[in-house]
Amino acid sequence: MEFNSIVQFLENIGSYEEQDMYRGQARHNWDLLPSIARIDVEELSSNYSDGWRGIERDLLNSFKKHAVRFLEKEPKSKIEWMIQAQHHGVPTRLLDWSTNPLKALYFAVENPAHDDFDGIVYLFSPRVWRTSSHDVDGDDEKVITAFHPHFINDRVASQDGCFSLFPFSRKITQDTFEPMKDGFCPQNDLLKVNKVIISKESKSTLRDQLSRLGVTDVSMFPDLDGVAKSIRRTFGCL
Repeated sequence: MEFNSIVQFLENIGSYEEQDMYRGQARHNWDLLPSIARIDVEELSSNYSDGWRGIERDLLNSFKKHAVRFLEKEPKSKIEWMIQAQHHGVPTRLLDWSTNPLKALYFAVENPAHDDFDGIVYLFSPRVWRTSSHDVDGDDEKVITAFHPHFINDRVASQDGCFSLFPFSRKITQDTFEPMKDGFCPQNDLLKVNKVIISKESKSTLRDQLSRLGVTDVSMFPDLDGVAKSIRRTFGCL
C-alpha cells in the first residue's frame, strides 16, 4: 500500500491488535537479524569450539579493552556492555527497536540512497518482555527476549529505543540465527511479527512530513554524528 501521509501510516498500523515494538528498515527484503549473524564465519569455525559464545566473548572483550577510557559511566552487566557495543557498531546479538512507530518509520525512509526500494516497518509483540535490562540474562535466555534498557545513552533515549536479544546457538554456521520473517521465528514462544510495506514512491513525502514533526537526523542522533548527518543530507553527500 502506498502511504501519502503519516496519518495513513498510523491508521494502518492501528489496525493491528497488539503492537509493542517497531523497527523500520530501508529495504523490505532485508532479514531481521542481529549484526553478529552477518559475520562471515567460514574461517572462524575452527578457532571456536564454543561457537557463537566464543565469538561474542572475544568481540566484547576487545570492545571493553579499548572503550573503558572513553565512557563516563562503565556498564555493570554483560547486557549493558552489549548495548554500548551495539551503539558503536560492534556486532552483537541485539536488534534495535523503538516503542514509537514514527521513529521506526524514520529508519525506513530517512536515507534517499534507498529511495529506489520499498521500505518496511515491522510490528513485534514479544511473548517474553522484560521491563529492564537488569532482568535479562545475557547468556542463558532460550528464546528471543525483548527488553527496555536500564542503562541508556542519549541516542537510545531519543529514539525511544528498546531491544530484542537473540538466544545463542552452539553451532557455528551462517544460518544458525534464523531471521524473523513472514510472522515466523524458530522460537515457539514468539507472537506474530506483522509488517507494513512503505512504497518507494512514498518515501520522499513521508520523510518531509516526519521532518516537519521534528523527527530528523539531529533529533534522532543528538550528538555530533547527527549534526554531521544532517549537513551531509543538506549538501547531497549521502
